[in-house]
Amino acid sequence: MSIIPVPKNVRIQSMNPQMKIEFFTDEEIERMKNYIQMQFKNNNKRSEVHKGYFALVITLLRTGGRIDEVLQLKARDFSLENNTVRLKTLKRRGETYRVIPMHPELRSVILEYFLNSHIDPRSDEKVFKMTRQGVDKYFKKMQSSLNFRIHAHKFRHTLAVKAIMSGVPLNVLQRWLGHASVFTTSIYTEITGIDTRGFMEMVK
Repeated sequence: MSIIPVPKNVRIQSMNPQMKIEFFTDEEIERMKNYIQMQFKNNNKRSEVHKGYFALVITLLRTGGRIDEVLQLKARDFSLENNTVRLKTLKRRGETYRVIPMHPELRSVILEYFLNSHIDPRSDEKVFKMTRQGVDKYFKKMQSSLNFRIHAHKFRHTLAVKAIMSGVPLNVLQRWLGHASVFTTSIYTEITGIDTRGFMEMVK
């Protein structure tokens, strides 16, 4: 498969008003992390719950997985030996999995979470014990405190936009996100408003 490159000098020109896709800014990501960390530091009775949500947020952010895919993750899906995460692609028929690289931040958070929660990384134990409804409720509460929209799919869009802006090839991002077609993935180039001058510079 040939690589479909994205110029390294991409930059955000303008948001396309036709694209109804939201993603988090770096500042918003830090505010969410700080919010959850404060919850498990100040609430001893529910600290383990908040630590679980912190690990969930980092997993969503660093894998681009759909919420239902991430909630199905088992401990052994995080391969600490190979530094990969295996996600079951729920948008496909049958048993379809995709394996994506594990971001250093995700590895660090998951290792600590496994240790604190006494989860055997080689086991079939479910990593995240919360329900989809519980996740929605938690994010709505965090949203009301931080005053910006927070929903699970927004983390997926954030990973995609960050990848595009970092020069990740479209067909690599396609595999990470589990899209059936690279044309679905290419919508993120419209969202970020890529400066196409970088493509012209690549023409020999």
